[in-house]
Amino acid sequence: MKAEHINPFIISVCKIMKDICMLDLKMGKPFVKDDKYEGDSSLIKLGIIGALKGEVVLSLHYETALAVISKMMMMPVNEIDAIGQSAISELGNMIAGNAATVFANDSTIIDITTPDYCVGKDYAGSGKQVFCIPFESDIGELSINIFIEE
Repeated sequence: MKAEHINPFIISVCKIMKDICMLDLKMGKPFVKDDKYEGDSSLIKLGIIGALKGEVVLSLHYETALAVISKMMMMPVNEIDAIGQSAISELGNMIAGNAATVFANDSTIIDITTPDYCVGKDYAGSGKQVFCIPFESDIGELSINIFIEE
């Protein structure tokens, strides 16, 4: 996978998490993995269409997702209900939308599909290998998992 396809997502996840959740992220070592996720992890899947085709999955441990939703809603959240799912899906939408802007600044025009929230154990997966970029924060771990058709 090309760096110019990955970097806009790294830039965007760091920017949006800082702007929306007031979180500084520390990037871990990227790696390639199967498109499978932990049973209770919260996933936000977005398709990529246009000059590039593929998908991006934002994956957060359940407790991290609760903390992020709490920050977004500015109140404690103890479970991920429909409102929480909507909030964290919008976070995925903001990250992917910002990445689309970064791509456009380099003359690569992409669009994103509507975010789809699911839990790791319920995710069927694509059966493809994804490029995983892990991040750590004060409230837990998350990752951006990217598949771009070459």
